[in-house]
Amino acid sequence: MQNLLNKVRIIGDPVLRRKSRPLVFPDDMPYIVSLVGTMEKTLEAAEGLGLAAPQVGESVRLFIAIPDYLDELNGHVVFINPEIHPYGDMEKREEGCLSVPGIYEMLSRSSRVNIKAADIRGNIFSLDVGGLAARLILHEVDHLDGILFVDKLSPIKRKLLKGRLRKLREGGRVY
Repeated sequence: MQNLLNKVRIIGDPVLRRKSRPLVFPDDMPYIVSLVGTMEKTLEAAEGLGLAAPQVGESVRLFIAIPDYLDELNGHVVFINPEIHPYGDMEKREEGCLSVPGIYEMLSRSSRVNIKAADIRGNIFSLDVGGLAARLILHEVDHLDGILFVDKLSPIKRKLLKGRLRKLREGGRVY
């Protein structure tokens, strides 16, 4: 297994733009357990709501959520190989990202999402969630597809943020 850095990757890092590969059970189990451990420590240090594997330099389809914060997740913290189906009205809320530090913008996303994923043991589960839980899932799955939330902003908003984003790309800070 590669050396895992427990630092959040910042916009400009090429790993954030790659489409992640699926994980395979049981072959990838030791890797998954190690990666989840690293991600949990990183998420705790960074004080975020969720973290996708590309944000710690690994192009695999896995994200985590902080435990015991969003009741709708029914205790699920690890989401492996997620498949999502967003639906419902578009809802506009402020959004930020550990990989784009210091930038928070209003962004429209579907108000609900149905997700099917595997947990850390490879057990498949499904959830149907709304609100902040839906937003978290949609945001983290975007990371697995190489998409950052700033990519979804209007061209005018992106132009207004161009200088700040350039500074992050050039001197990207890590947690």
